[in-house]
Amino acid sequence: MPDESVALDGFEGTAVAAPAASRSGHRLDAERGTTSRRPARVEFRRLRVALVVADAVSIVAALLALQLVTSGWSGFRGALLLVLVVAPLEWIGVFHAFGLYRVEHLSAWEEFRGIISATTVGVGVIMVSTFWWEASLSRPFLAWTWLFALGFELVTRRSFRWWIRQLKREGTLTLRTLLVGTNEEAARLLRVLQPSARGFAPIGCVSTSDASDAAVGLPRMGGLDELDEIIHRERVECVFVASSSVSPEDMIRISRACRRTDVEMRVSANLPDILTSRLSIQPIDEVMALYLKPVRFTGTQAALKRCSDIIVAPVALVLLSPFVAVIALLIRVTSPGPVLFRQRRMTKNGRVFTMLKFRTMVDDADQSSHAKIVDLTEPFYKMRDDPRLTKIGYTLRKFSFDELPQLWNVISGDMSLVGPRPLRVEQIEADPELLEPRHEVKAGMTGWWQVNGRSDVKLEDAVRLDLFYIDNWSLSLDLYILLKTVGVIARGKGAY
Repeated sequence: MPDESVALDGFEGTAVAAPAASRSGHRLDAERGTTSRRPARVEFRRLRVALVVADAVSIVAALLALQLVTSGWSGFRGALLLVLVVAPLEWIGVFHAFGLYRVEHLSAWEEFRGIISATTVGVGVIMVSTFWWEASLSRPFLAWTWLFALGFELVTRRSFRWWIRQLKREGTLTLRTLLVGTNEEAARLLRVLQPSARGFAPIGCVSTSDASDAAVGLPRMGGLDELDEIIHRERVECVFVASSSVSPEDMIRISRACRRTDVEMRVSANLPDILTSRLSIQPIDEVMALYLKPVRFTGTQAALKRCSDIIVAPVALVLLSPFVAVIALLIRVTSPGPVLFRQRRMTKNGRVFTMLKFRTMVDDADQSSHAKIVDLTEPFYKMRDDPRLTKIGYTLRKFSFDELPQLWNVISGDMSLVGPRPLRVEQIEADPELLEPRHEVKAGMTGWWQVNGRSDVKLEDAVRLDLFYIDNWSLSLDLYILLKTVGVIARGKGAY
């Protein structure tokens, strides 16, 4: 499954960086098979306590900020003060019910989706509570409370996510992990788990009844008969099972050993890139099956997506119109040529349309000597430090301001706010087998691969990320991508 924290993974408080000696100490401990740090489970417990406090502060801050904006200090009454006391308790209870304190098991996307649901329910609980007091909060006040609370929560959770990533890189939140299996899947698991930002520190592997053998790249610490002893001796915190290397009987033995030693057990699933929200567990007699909910882009869903486009795009265009006018003026006065650049691109069902952009290159860019070294049939290709860029064009590209005219393409129905980026017709024709599956939905101004690396993403990975979006589409995923796009654009990384 994708690590969506790469993309939302780009959704972080302030962390105090550990000294270099401390970080190297963690690495040395892992190499020696011992550890002088506190177990990651203890650190996660402390982190959960901090998150509970932060959530309580968030809802109180949201209520106070809204009260000050709407009524000032004079609006405070005894009943409202009671709301400020009780609301944090209700808020924490709702967020706990939605599983939002299992920070070590939540991806950024799952957390975002849960925050929206929990915030909606939490505000509803606060509204019901006020019926029994004399606070008499109005409906508009509660609507604004939802917006303020959601904003405070997203900032809080974003800060914690950044903090968690830092602690993982330093080794504070990495789980000493034992791989079960010695086959090719176990070797692949090791490659996936090795980056410290993933939160795992593989220390060894265990042989199973599977006769296959591969160069896993870890010391072999014994067999399943010795699993309990190995867990205790090596202070293992997580047992990660390569599912294809174990039999049902082996899985039972591993599960019992993990229960006896009180360590986490994780099992790899050989599934395509999918969101966990599409998965459910279905027991069938002795078999535990994973049910994958199908995603069908129905007419109703297409209508909902189109409605969101025609609501958001015109509003965005009106709000940004002064900014758009300034950009157009700067382009006009800094280089000769038209303000807008038009190009034939492909969208849903292979339909060709004219995509609009602000011009970022000199007017005769296609005729320059540099244009001859660019392969126009290579998808997603952009030349680093392209000499054809104008003075203003570099800045427009870096922060994607050149894409703003595509809001008109969204309004006209050629594009959507979110979807696979439209490619040139020549690029599609050069490799239709690879690229045509992207056209099941409308092309978008931003997309899943844009928030997971932009132009730094390789061709195969970009296509895979686009197909992931198509397979897992939802309105909440669109909202998540739009919010992440703001952060990605602000950083300006991967754009040229």
